[in-house]
Amino acid sequence: MLNQDDTILKFDIPEIIYGRGSLSKIGQCASRLGGEKVLVVTDPGIIKAGWIDLCLKYLLKERLRYVVYDNVVTNPRDFQVDQGVSLYLKKNCDVIIAVGGGSSIDTAKGIAILATNHGSVHEYAGCNLVHHPIPPLICVPTTSGTGADVSQFAIFLDIREKMKLCVLSRAIMPDISLIDPELLTTLSSELIAATGMDAFTHAIEAYVSSLSWPMTDPHAIHAIKLVAQHLVNATRTKDMTALEGMAIASLEAGMAFSNAILGAVHALSHPLGGLYDLHHGLVNSVILPAVLNQNLNHAMPKYARIAQAMGLELRGMRFEEAALHAPEKVKKLIKDLELPTRLSKLGADAEDIPVLAKMAQKDICMQTNPCSYSINEIETMYKEVW
Repeated sequence: MLNQDDTILKFDIPEIIYGRGSLSKIGQCASRLGGEKVLVVTDPGIIKAGWIDLCLKYLLKERLRYVVYDNVVTNPRDFQVDQGVSLYLKKNCDVIIAVGGGSSIDTAKGIAILATNHGSVHEYAGCNLVHHPIPPLICVPTTSGTGADVSQFAIFLDIREKMKLCVLSRAIMPDISLIDPELLTTLSSELIAATGMDAFTHAIEAYVSSLSWPMTDPHAIHAIKLVAQHLVNATRTKDMTALEGMAIASLEAGMAFSNAILGAVHALSHPLGGLYDLHHGLVNSVILPAVLNQNLNHAMPKYARIAQAMGLELRGMRFEEAALHAPEKVKKLIKDLELPTRLSKLGADAEDIPVLAKMAQKDICMQTNPCSYSINEIETMYKEVW
């Protein structure tokens, strides 16, 4: 169980380097962490975009040797972690750099875990089960959504059981998050929208989490405001100011949820991602309105603040009334982004709802939702968006 002792609180984040062109500092970062031979973890799309060639140039400038592992896909597989750590050990690497979205970053975290803790990544699913320090880890996010570069979470797909494995441990917090908004320019509009909704969900769930506190709340609410201001424009035009806004939104949402944890949206989303191999951000976007409706009565003052952050004028309005606007504003954002609103449109099968609900109820993220839900209530939320 998570420790919910409200008398002892912590706020953990990596060193953060931010700004256009900051990728040029990657070699210096690796060298500063004592690196001599770097394992670069990425995916074919990032290589095609040209960012890895640029990254390797900066590593060579610092006279660092490198090896590239690029067999990463959406919803990273457990066996890919095994492949990566085998390469890391065989090539005698000493620093890991992840360049990519949440899948590349989580794969890098898994490799780092096994490099020093050994065994299988399955053994570390749960809370605080990683006991030995990992190798130096630098994360360079190429999406504006997952927040994996500043979080103590890592999610893997158990390919045999078709279920998500969630690792939560301070030990897997990256050493450095290097955020260069220019890397977002090669994202497709669809990915900007989907990953942006992931950041939005992180921020909302962290804000209403039972573990939220005065260090997490300002980051969460500011991330909500930034998404409301910039995500549609970033998706439609890839305007650099909008992309910078989304980069900061992802960062702040990641800082918030890493320390306050998440809630029912992620608890319901993880089983769907495991069973159907769906994009995590898209699934969150579909489920979010249903969970907002269910959570509303348990965190009304905070939902009023969410509506305000999205542009609602609260003057003269009771918070109970203001809170009701939050789900509607979220639905409008999803509509403006032209994202799907039904799980059936993503290929999910309604016959699996009972199995999904049981898995969701056991998910670690459900522990910090503003309230607990029965199996029947979880099934109802699934059906609402099916």
